[in-house]
Amino acid sequence: MRLLYPFAKRFIAGHDFDSAKKPIQDLLDEGYEVSIDYIGENSDSLSECEKAYSQYVEIIDFYKDAKIDVSIKPTQLGLNINPYTSYTYLLKLAKAAAEHGHTIRLDMEDVDVTTLTRNHAISLNKKFGNVGVAVQANLHRTKADVDHLIDHDVSIRLVKGAYKGDLTTEDTLTRFYSLAWYLKARGANNPAVATHDEYLLSKIDDKFYNYEFLYGIRRDLQKRLKNNQHCVRIYVPFGKDWFPYTLRRLTEWKNLKFVIKNIVKEFFKHE
Repeated sequence: MRLLYPFAKRFIAGHDFDSAKKPIQDLLDEGYEVSIDYIGENSDSLSECEKAYSQYVEIIDFYKDAKIDVSIKPTQLGLNINPYTSYTYLLKLAKAAAEHGHTIRLDMEDVDVTTLTRNHAISLNKKFGNVGVAVQANLHRTKADVDHLIDHDVSIRLVKGAYKGDLTTEDTLTRFYSLAWYLKARGANNPAVATHDEYLLSKIDDKFYNYEFLYGIRRDLQKRLKNNQHCVRIYVPFGKDWFPYTLRRLTEWKNLKFVIKNIVKEFFKHE
């Protein structure tokens, strides 16, 4: 595990919040927005949920003088234990975030929790006006979810989908492109497109969107879009569970190839 950490440090801001503070501040100082993610999901005990909740409270309080986004996986706060448990934690976090001018984004997880996650976002946003949610282009249901979320003025982050979907890779790319322009056609509230696919980005080059990137991936693209006056937000993960987070990306051949390819691209296109 120790041998892997130097590699993981490119994609993980720190092993705990203290070690992540400087990389986060560096991004803020450079003019990027940030979405901070405390790594973890599928908590199986209330003590794990409470630990995650306390960490998010600390993040929200620490950045009381800066505008940040906080990314949260609802299963980390007990969605698979009891939906009411996760909603209660999220309610308190969304309220605290709103008091400091922060936004909350619910990460989308396995399709089994898609409806609950969407509904949590709608309910919380109705109360505080600062809660958005990710939607995955690799699911047939996503256009209907997008319509439902837009009807309730919920901010959307469009992603290809890190979890198993029901569309092929090729169909997912086509759906991502069409959904991106659909967000604009419907006048979605502060939408974001989250992809490192340079071809897709070239086809969705419009200041209507925020552009989101994973920490450490395609920093050349991040800089280029920012310098072209786009709003660029970096998804910044940290936490002691960095090993499984990194291992998932190394053991899946598709993701390993993606990481290596984009490191090479960044190296040759570095500005």
